Amino acid sequence: MVELVAKRYIKALIESSSLEELKGYAENLAVLSEAFYEEKARAFLLSPEVEENKKAEVLLSLLKESDAKFTNFVKLLASKKRISIIPDLYRELVERLHFLENRFEGVVYSETELKREEINEIEQTLSKRVGAQIELKPAPGEFDGIKVEVESLGIEISFSRSRIKSQIIEHILKAI
Repeated sequence: MVELVAKRYIKALIESSSLEELKGYAENLAVLSEAFYEEKARAFLLSPEVEENKKAEVLLSLLKESDAKFTNFVKLLASKKRISIIPDLYRELVERLHFLENRFEGVVYSETELKREEINEIEQTLSKRVGAQIELKPAPGEFDGIKVEVESLGIEISFSRSRIKSQIIEHILKAI
């Protein structure tokens, strides 16, 4: 439910703003989202006893710069008692910006640490395949092989040693 509401607010923000403005708004929402990870700030922002305009003032005071449109956006959220969805708004805006810029982030899981050159090669190959700029971050883990995941595009590619080994054995047995 919260995601649907966040999508509507972000859709309106995108329709009324330029790409550069949206990047600035994403930075501002990142700062505001961080407030929800601090216990005292979160308690204040989610308290029903605090007036909504006070919450908006506190949030706006956290920002270095804010244009009139973003200030009004935060005040609108406060007046509609939607301050709590700011972290969701941030995630949604970042995702939509990636689509607008045709740039996506993903993760490479492997049991051994991959060299940056290997990750760059995977990025280039995948970027050519999907026609978008892909940035991959390494995430070492207990995966028997390599797994590449770009969640926002719905891409998941994995190569497991055990699976390849079993397929080779199966192929040999069929040949006999």
